Amino acid sequence: MSNQETPNLAPDHVARVVMLVYGLMSNSNPFWCFVAVKPTRYKELQTLVASKQFDIRNYVADGFGEIVVSGEGVVPPANVMQTVAKMFDVPVKKFLEDVDPEDEIAKGIKALKDSSE
Repeated sequence: MSNQETPNLAPDHVARVVMLVYGLMSNSNPFWCFVAVKPTRYKELQTLVASKQFDIRNYVADGFGEIVVSGEGVVPPANVMQTVAKMFDVPVKKFLEDVDPEDEIAKGIKALKDSSE
């Protein structure tokens, strides 16, 4: 048996779901925002965004995760998309695909477990 502590591989501890959300600012101008969502809160956030009951100003305080970057406008500039993709080591095109976050996180956790054995 190893003297090392077993790493905490709970999804919220090792992963975030990067999500692009859109909305209107208080001046009615559109905004976009990349957020890093705790996996256990992802579906809840999707529901709030879809129902238009989501207020980005409360995102961090409500415990959803972290705001990565945001800006005014309808879509993020290409250089922002590239920077966020690089931050999370994900190809830009992956942001545009229909990806199952739970499956991706499970694969990542399995890879972490395999590498620590």
